[in-house]
Amino acid sequence: MIRTATVALFAATCVAWPFAVQAQEMTCTPTLAEQPALAALQTALDQVDGIYPNLTDAFHAAVKAVCIAEPPVGAQGFFEPDTRHMVLAADLPVGLQQAVFFHELRHAQQFAIDACPVPGLSMREHAEVIFAMEADASVATVVIADALRANGDPAMWNALANWPLQADILAAYATARAAGQDVALAASAAFDQWYANETRKDLYYVDSCLRFLEEQEREHRLPSYGTVDPAFFGRLCRLPDGTEYVCAPPE
Repeated sequence: MIRTATVALFAATCVAWPFAVQAQEMTCTPTLAEQPALAALQTALDQVDGIYPNLTDAFHAAVKAVCIAEPPVGAQGFFEPDTRHMVLAADLPVGLQQAVFFHELRHAQQFAIDACPVPGLSMREHAEVIFAMEADASVATVVIADALRANGDPAMWNALANWPLQADILAAYATARAAGQDVALAASAAFDQWYANETRKDLYYVDSCLRFLEEQEREHRLPSYGTVDPAFFGRLCRLPDGTEYVCAPPE
């Protein structure tokens, strides 16, 4: 998810978000081709699918419909797990629209494979899962942007390079690739870089804790102190073709 703010945030989604999207005017269709405003996304998805086969199948499996929202109340894009709708703001520039779409597609895939916080985690461990989901979605977005750039479409790469709290992740990936590392190793470097920015971590920690407390109150949960299963990271961190890349939060 991307919130409209001075420093925009993507946010991992495994539970319903408390945004009043019902009040927005939305046009939803099960395919990108049915909406002229999404034509660039269909073109990008076709290009990426030629490099990472089955991404289109993953899109149709994880996302029931893509919606254009106008006005974009409080967000430029998010995935709603209850309906499996991906909601994008109207009139996004092409590169940014691609970045929002593929980032949210990765979150939809995370939800589909249940790579999400489980009940019983402590608030801190819940935040650690959100951190990892967010880092992984950023990795997937950068890898796809690189594939599109190599195929002659640099719009998404350029948008990420100028995006607050995302440019350093892209730079870490680019540096690793320039040094001769393969995509999986560069993805690991990008994942690690997500944790290197303390401002980013602080922002997401506050956001994840607020959601944790809201869910706890809504569901009348007792305090919990569980920890993240280490196997979670092997399930989570995958390239667009399903190949595993090494990832772990810093100690």
